[in-house]
Amino acid sequence: MITTVIFDMNGVITDDEDLHELATQKTFEKVGLSITPDIYRQYCLGRTDASAFVDLIGNFHLKDQEVSSIINDKSILYQELIADNLKIYPGVIRLIENLCLKYTLALTTSSTFEEAQTVVNQLEIENLFKVIVSSNDVKRGKPDPEPYLLTAEKLGVSSDNCVVIEDSENGIRSAIAAGMKCIALPNTENRDKLTLAHCIVDDYSEITDELLQSL
Repeated sequence: MITTVIFDMNGVITDDEDLHELATQKTFEKVGLSITPDIYRQYCLGRTDASAFVDLIGNFHLKDQEVSSIINDKSILYQELIADNLKIYPGVIRLIENLCLKYTLALTTSSTFEEAQTVVNQLEIENLFKVIVSSNDVKRGKPDPEPYLLTAEKLGVSSDNCVVIEDSENGIRSAIAAGMKCIALPNTENRDKLTLAHCIVDDYSEITDELLQSL
């Protein structure tokens, strides 16, 4: 029986992948690397900045660059960008408010703790999530199962009782590797990248109690 619904944040709640991309581009411009859309999707989509930036620094031979410093610079810029530009997907807040009446909710994001706090505070939804797991909490980000396994551990629930709502291939792989059911939304990736999910929906209104219990 499904008792718990776990939301990804970027690309599921917040329509802000473009702002993450812009913040990443501007940050890496300062150290001499041009982040094209293809590079961003290959290295960053659905991953933690820590994992993505380590690979970018290594593969593009950016010498004498500290990952922690680049992450901090990018996070500060992202928070500045969303101050007046935060967009959310239509229907997602209503879905969260409806589901929290019957299910335990959690938020598991590849964003930093500071970025997640900025978003949930601005949307006034922090109290609807029993647990928030960010990139600061894990050593291995998505597609590794650690983020979702840690979320279940913090909630004290079995993976069998959890459904994850994701938008990226890396996020789906993480959820499934953790032994959870997964619903995907084609918000940031093409449907053919989401086929590992148990279900793909096009609208938040499709995520009903009947659907959750049928997975």
